[in-house]
Amino acid sequence: MISDIPLHCINKAAYEYKVPAKLIVAVLNVERGRVGMIQANKNGTYDLGPMQINTSWWPTLYHYGITPQAVRYNACTNIKVGTWILGKAIASEPNVLTGIGNYHSHTLKYNQVYTQQVRVMYTRLTKVLAS
Repeated sequence: MISDIPLHCINKAAYEYKVPAKLIVAVLNVERGRVGMIQANKNGTYDLGPMQINTSWWPTLYHYGITPQAVRYNACTNIKVGTWILGKAIASEPNVLTGIGNYHSHTLKYNQVYTQQVRVMYTRLTKVLAS
């Protein structure tokens, strides 16, 4: 999980895509992915790597020369792509929390559950970092 991710990858992605590093870490902890992991979804898609990047992104990622293998097996590529997706999701919504939830699902009930999970994790991280 997060212990397998080089912190410089998180910091670089945070800086490049203007997403707080603490939010990236919260999403990583909610997603619970690992380098090399592939997880099947009920809709026939798959989620890959630490940030669980969905295969529905492949047409867009191929356009930028990013392969499924890189997303699955390269922690820094996975974090960069996941943070880019998260940043886009947040920027596309007037409500930041809805944008965070859209990283996971655009279906309201799943969006809200995911948002709450990220909020709880973010709050825990805030408390730990403040100690």
